[in-house]
Amino acid sequence: MASDNNTDYNLYELSDSDFEIVDGQPDIFGWDVRDTHKNKVGEVYELLFDEEALKVRYIVIDMESNDVNLEEGRVLIPIEKVEFDLENDEVKMPGVSVTNLLALPLYEKGRVINRETDSEIERALDKAEAGAPIPPGSLNVGKTKFYEKREDGFVAGDDNVV
Repeated sequence: MASDNNTDYNLYELSDSDFEIVDGQPDIFGWDVRDTHKNKVGEVYELLFDEEALKVRYIVIDMESNDVNLEEGRVLIPIEKVEFDLENDEVKMPGVSVTNLLALPLYEKGRVINRETDSEIERALDKAEAGAPIPPGSLNVGKTKFYEKREDGFVAGDDNVV
């Protein structure tokens, strides 16, 4: 029996459906997509939506045309991770860097999307940016021990044993 985590979603590509963008909402197909550093990382290629909920779940970004030498390919970004810049016809991804994009699984038409896919995307988007300082509260910081507490005081290195 299939695990509940692998239950496939019924997501459809908007361009292949009988649905269309609601009046008053921006048609973002072809808009430039910018990362947290304002680099163009691609263009909006497609929208994946849930037919039952009538809600867009993912933006498909085509990385063929970018300013940061990303290899060609398409990736999924959850709609809640983006902001629409209506004045400039751009999609902005605050907190998403090239490091995150490189960690994302590639999307191909017809790919099965399920909870495992969601988890894989979430892990990629949580990845620390290459060269960035370690964020406070991360596992790495929590496991680092600069000082070791002892009953008779603190020890800062082997040569200061009390």
